[in-house]
Amino acid sequence: MLNYNTIKFNKSATIFIEGQEPKYTFFIIKKGSVIVYSYFADNYTIEYKEGEIIGLFNAVLNEPYFSTVKALEDVEVIEMNINEIEKIDNLNLINKIYDYLLINIERWLNRYYYFLNKENNPYYNSHHNRMSNINIIEMCKIYSKNGFKDAAYKLYKKYAELYPNNEDKIKELNNLFGNIKPIGEAENIEDNIYKYKKGTCLYTELQASDYLYVIKYGQIGVYNIFDNRQVTRRVLSTNDVLNGYSPLSKNKLLLTTAIVLQDSIVELIKKEDAVNLVQSDRNLRLYFVKVMSMRIYGTISRIRAFKANNIVSKFVIIIEALIKNELLFKSLSRISFQYNINDICSMIGIEYKPSIEDDLKKIKALSVLDGGYLVVNNVDEFYKEYDIYKQRNSYKIENNN
Repeated sequence: MLNYNTIKFNKSATIFIEGQEPKYTFFIIKKGSVIVYSYFADNYTIEYKEGEIIGLFNAVLNEPYFSTVKALEDVEVIEMNINEIEKIDNLNLINKIYDYLLINIERWLNRYYYFLNKENNPYYNSHHNRMSNINIIEMCKIYSKNGFKDAAYKLYKKYAELYPNNEDKIKELNNLFGNIKPIGEAENIEDNIYKYKKGTCLYTELQASDYLYVIKYGQIGVYNIFDNRQVTRRVLSTNDVLNGYSPLSKNKLLLTTAIVLQDSIVELIKKEDAVNLVQSDRNLRLYFVKVMSMRIYGTISRIRAFKANNIVSKFVIIIEALIKNELLFKSLSRISFQYNINDICSMIGIEYKPSIEDDLKKIKALSVLDGGYLVVNNVDEFYKEYDIYKQRNSYKIENNN
């Protein structure tokens, strides 16, 4: 039997405020509707109605709320501790939790691209339909130039399949990329486990996947092309899980290309099988809730980084989110990241310059290795520095509002 409290709020009452500690509790709206104000994200607002969930990803990570929530009318909510998630037998409620997380991943990614577009194009603030105007030739050129030949080839071949009547474009693509030798098929080791060669493109922005990819060993990078730049979305390594599904919202900005960065062994799980596992395995259920909540936190951290007043502060915010991801299921005092300086620059719309490495020397707990890869030598010391940078940027934001 689930343990929960039922709480009533009058119209215009505040349910929780930005900066408040969630104490591992979230809310399900039983009656009425609320509005969520995210002041840090250019006053982004979302309305939630009866049956919807609020505050879950903050509760799972026990991170202070990023937003303020107020009742639009008289509201009744169910307050529940995250530990109750493992006890839920109602499949509708389980699905509702995952729908909430998936929708919020996409909402915050969409908002992230709004800020990335502002960073890249300060005098043009609309990013609607930008994917429909993308130049497939430029997309292939960017991936090819960055060494991802298999991705360029598969994009070109898929474009030819989707738009067979666009003969001139296909001819041009064929002249540019037709001679690329694609990487061969993955080696099937056992059941649904495969060995992929370095450079293999798993799926592209023109064709999503219907699989979860469980990385048994290796490394996979997830990218997309935005404003004619390659953006690093994620870099995953051993024991990480990659969701290759199409976005629920059908927003093409959210589509990605996944590339194997080193020889990797990967288990493929079909979408329907993954759903069944989550419903039946209570431990796995909470694992996925934590992973999905962390993705939302990471995206929001990128948005916060856009607001920071200097490059060092921007990097500190992004690195803190990467640390939190690494500490989600394990305890570490030193962390070597799969991300390099260029990856983080691409996340926040900054052109890479050699001087950035000198700037990062101001972060005492951080080292930069060959290739620009980052290492936090002492997590506790980093968080002391993070708190200082966070206070400085909070002061700046408050004085700008």
